[in-house]
Amino acid sequence: MKKALRRLQADELMTKKDLAKYLGVSESTAKTLTKDKEPLNVKNKVYNAVVSAIAESY
Repeated sequence: MKKALRRLQADELMTKKDLAKYLGVSESTAKTLTKDKEPLNVKNKVYNAVVSAIAESY
């Protein structure tokens, strides 16, 4: 999902701030979501926002 989220950000030419606004999360959360690290535990609200954003882009 991180890869798909980074791809969405690149395709739409979004900054991290734009991505955060699009997802409805804070900018620091958007940065954490797109970092290439270990899997994250996120709240359902954040997970649903990410999945919805990815689904809309495809």
